[in-house]
Amino acid sequence: MAMRDRSSLRAFVLSFVAGSVALAAAPAFAADPTGEWMVADRTARIRIEHCADGYWGSIAWERQPGIDKNNPDPNRRGRPLLGSPILLSMKPAESNKWEGKVYNPKDGGYYNASIKLESQNALQLQGCMLIFCSGETWTRAPDSAHATTGAAPAPQQPSVCPQH
Repeated sequence: MAMRDRSSLRAFVLSFVAGSVALAAAPAFAADPTGEWMVADRTARIRIEHCADGYWGSIAWERQPGIDKNNPDPNRRGRPLLGSPILLSMKPAESNKWEGKVYNPKDGGYYNASIKLESQNALQLQGCMLIFCSGETWTRAPDSAHATTGAAPAPQQPSVCPQH
């Protein structure tokens, strides 16, 4: 093999290896949980936003309107659940994963929680109390979900980001 052919082959191999390493180092998708997510039992959609102190999520749509009757703050009991913050201050923990708090309106409890992007369209929520944990997978809500379910779209809600 001529010297020039070896140099060309070496340059090709080096550029191929460098390209492969760059591809392997890049995540398969951009880690961003913002958007609307349908909860596992399909009774609500949660809108997640990036705020100054992490990601926050609020109820953007409900199949049946609910009241926050179990809130530990007596001043908040009786308010509509629509627009209520559910995910609180979720901060990066590792690749595609954030940790913070979750509010469960079914029992009025605040729990340590994490959200993890399993794919562009699947978000794993896990909440823990002491050593007991449970979770579910939410699916990204398509833009036309209201049209296909027959439910009325929720009015545009104010940002869930806390005002400091």
